[in-house]
Amino acid sequence: MAAISHISSSRTSKGLTLASLPPEIVDLILDFAIPQPPEIGETKPVSYNQLIPNEPWFDFTRSRHGLWGLCLGSRAFSALAYPRLYSVMALLDEESMFLYFRTLAERPHYGTWTRYLSCHLTLTSEPVIRDTRRAVGRKLRTFRPASEPAVLMSAIRKALDIMAISLPHMSTVAGDFDYVPQVILAFILAFTPHLDTLLLQVPINEDYLDYSALFDKLHLIAGPRRHQHPHFATSPYQPPSPHPFNNLTTLLLQGDPELLEQYENSEDREFELPEIWGVQARCYLPLYECFPNLSTLEISTDDGVWSNLLDEEDLFLSSDSSHNHPYLNQIRHLYLHNSVTCPRNLHYVLRNAPRLQTLYMTPLRDRTYYRGPKEDSPDAHPEALDVALASHAPHLRHLDVAWFEVSGHEGMIGADGRLASLPRMHRLEKLCIQLAVLYGCSPATMETPLVELLPPNLVELALEDYWWWNLEDYDAMGEWTPRQKLAHYRGSKEYRNTALRMLAGLAESVGQRMPALKRVMLLCRIPWTWMIEDGVELDSHFDEVRTAFEAQGVEFLVDEV
Repeated sequence: MAAISHISSSRTSKGLTLASLPPEIVDLILDFAIPQPPEIGETKPVSYNQLIPNEPWFDFTRSRHGLWGLCLGSRAFSALAYPRLYSVMALLDEESMFLYFRTLAERPHYGTWTRYLSCHLTLTSEPVIRDTRRAVGRKLRTFRPASEPAVLMSAIRKALDIMAISLPHMSTVAGDFDYVPQVILAFILAFTPHLDTLLLQVPINEDYLDYSALFDKLHLIAGPRRHQHPHFATSPYQPPSPHPFNNLTTLLLQGDPELLEQYENSEDREFELPEIWGVQARCYLPLYECFPNLSTLEISTDDGVWSNLLDEEDLFLSSDSSHNHPYLNQIRHLYLHNSVTCPRNLHYVLRNAPRLQTLYMTPLRDRTYYRGPKEDSPDAHPEALDVALASHAPHLRHLDVAWFEVSGHEGMIGADGRLASLPRMHRLEKLCIQLAVLYGCSPATMETPLVELLPPNLVELALEDYWWWNLEDYDAMGEWTPRQKLAHYRGSKEYRNTALRMLAGLAESVGQRMPALKRVMLLCRIPWTWMIEDGVELDSHFDEVRTAFEAQGVEFLVDEV
């Protein structure tokens, strides 16, 4: 940044100035300064000065600081830096949210630059409501909204008038203007017509689940939909054209990470942990319907329950209901992080997302995800994942799911605890799966060649070298001594030989049976199965397997999970 500023403010011996640089070079340099937000699930930073390099928020805050410095430089740099400063926005506290709202109300064109917006506040929590009221009290008098006659600006001026009249009577107790944070965020979204990604922090317990004010306000802004839903009243005015949220394709629902930390630190907990907690994705149908082109849904810490509220209402009203309300109908790509969704509940995911192309899930270690009747039979449960894949996943192209273990509940996966439908899924191109899910718990299946258990048109395959009967070893390996690691390695010789034969057999078969395959990866959960510190390297076992795959034009990799 310093080098760019020097070029722009002074001439070199050759007379080089900012104007003489190719515009595409300047644009490329400034594009690198656009901050990249942390991954979903990160807690917000405590203090700018306390952040250290390599922390998730460090680069983000420093990039924004650098862009702000450029905005204060020459007019030429200001014109280039401002759009990038506002392209990625993170609302980290109540005052910054209110000030961003003020900026957009005064300079509406700033909102046209925003492409990514994250709100790291649980809008219905008591602390956020209280601190938002305080921010309104401090900053409301500084508002100078634009004088445009647009419907949105008229609505904002009306809202500000209501706040000004009510401000002397606002108290700091719950119940007074609890909806104000939601209304402010709704207005912010209305000012960002080119927004493509929204991260919304949401509650993970039943105390603060009501985001209805946000839903209602967004619905009023969006206007009536083609399929009016009973959750909403009729909009009082027509929306501007095009649709105000037409560009939003990705929604990230982040379960409150600070509350999650309290739940996970059970030893320090001074409250009773709810039986079911996490993001209730089925409750956000009104939000999904406000975004007509929403296709990607990403959720951290869901509650594992994916039944349909509308179906439940129909069943309550009529015992002979035949309605079908797939509330994830528009979703093509679903990513679940730290999920407690069990295989049976993925049945409901696929049934409610009939157009799904990508299903990704990383598990949260929580035994409470067995929600529902216990599986006492080895036969497939009627709502097993295998049944759902065969019946409700015609468009699935990418499947990546895993669990820590489902011992005693294998029927939730399928008959014999395995996904027998995979070989018939001809559209599946990417698969990441546990070997235990491929082979199940039937001794007869163990003799089946790996190629016969896989979809025929895979392009990428990742196999998780992880068997549920090793769970105790997995949990304890952090405390293992070198002698214990060596004993585990020696005791795993037969398993290593079996796995190597399995992979070698796959390598021999891919040319005829899986011609599209380009990459195979083995992911090792317990590295001491394959390596000895300062003795045997993980990669050393796979030279022949790698050579066999390379002969078929397939890349082979092995790595630790």
